[in-house]
Amino acid sequence: MILFRIFVSLNLAGLVLIGALQAFDFPQPSGLSNSQKDFGGRWGVDDGMRIRDCRREGAAPGGTYRAAAANPAPAKMQAPGGTEKKRDSSYRREKIEEWLAALAAHKPGRPEPAAAGIGRWDEGDLEIPVDFVTKLASGSSSAKRTLARASTRRLLHLTDQEAREGNLNRILKQGAMLHTDIALLGLEKRPPPLLGGQMGVFADGRLGMQPKKVHWKFARRLLDSVSPSPARDPMVRKWYIATTAHMLNQRLLAYAGRNIERALEIFPSDDKILFYAGVLHETWASPCNQNILLPPLSEVIYGSKGPELKRARHFFRESIARNPDFPEAHLRLGRVLGLLGTPQQAVAELQLAAPAKDPQLLYYASLFLGRECEMLSRRTDARNHYQRAASLYPAAQSPLFALSQLAHSGDDAEGALVALQRIFESPVRDFWKDDPRWVYDLAPVRDADQLIAEIYSLFGEVAQ
Repeated sequence: MILFRIFVSLNLAGLVLIGALQAFDFPQPSGLSNSQKDFGGRWGVDDGMRIRDCRREGAAPGGTYRAAAANPAPAKMQAPGGTEKKRDSSYRREKIEEWLAALAAHKPGRPEPAAAGIGRWDEGDLEIPVDFVTKLASGSSSAKRTLARASTRRLLHLTDQEAREGNLNRILKQGAMLHTDIALLGLEKRPPPLLGGQMGVFADGRLGMQPKKVHWKFARRLLDSVSPSPARDPMVRKWYIATTAHMLNQRLLAYAGRNIERALEIFPSDDKILFYAGVLHETWASPCNQNILLPPLSEVIYGSKGPELKRARHFFRESIARNPDFPEAHLRLGRVLGLLGTPQQAVAELQLAAPAKDPQLLYYASLFLGRECEMLSRRTDARNHYQRAASLYPAAQSPLFALSQLAHSGDDAEGALVALQRIFESPVRDFWKDDPRWVYDLAPVRDADQLIAEIYSLFGEVAQ
């Protein structure tokens, strides 16, 4: 077992170093490709580290860290641009026209200069066109009178039918995609806020602060105004699924939490959104989110392990109730039931996931079935499940460690050593792909890029 501890310690030491480099974005050496530079500066890239979004007191809810702002700025200080300037009608019209021009120029998925320009606006300037368009889409009597004016129709480039029906869906969806891309493509470069508005990352017990990203919020607000209702628009549903998958894939859990919260209000019975809610709470219950060192006078806004696992159980069960033929939901529910100390129930759910055709899901099901059978003292079944997992991914370390531990607990020292020797003899080709256990939290959103490509296609048709 000494050999086992040394091996694990070396792996953890490597993760700590990677985590520190990723979290604090040290200056990049020259000569790197763009993809390599992105790898060093993005939150939560698929490198095995675990980071959490956070916020200062006063920021919008949805982060996972709260702290009182030190040395608050004087109350008379104003955000860039100045409140009086933003009340000026000519300034407001200029911002609305600039925003509409960016909509017309934007092609989903492309970082055009127009989109980058909107990404430099402060939050007050962003409120101007979004408020203007969403109020016009409200269907109120004043909105109808404004839309009846020829000057408004020219400003918005409305067709006669759009003006007559008061239908601004085209503009609302173009705007939502513009703000989505500003967030997705890293184009948000607005001035830092004077008060609050900070998000940060935890890595290796340390905290780094970054400006809070606001463009997801504006995209949601625009889609909220889609007529006749966002709940009846398939594009809105696809947007929530794709962007939530992206956030979970990048481990931006605070942003994913806000997205899921609103998605469940609009689509309370959607099996995929309920599934993502379960994934979020299961991830919050994981050791990397529970075993953190918080700064003084701070707290996380998610619960402790037990309550978070129970929330995950609730959402997975709700998802399965809507779609019983959902192997991955059965897999996740089985894993959560095992962690809650009900191995018999866990085995029943995991067996429903075992027929899945996806090798990665089969691997997880076999690995977790082995653990639960071990808890039930079904040692032969446990060994068979671990061996099946090892056969699916021969270079994976996790099932070999499990086989070694199983042998050791049965006083089979030779069997324990043989399993460990297989680990050292296996060549490491791709550390993360060799063993999917390292990226279990990302497995439910392994199709995130495909989902984003689908909404690019859908929203691109709206732009045309």
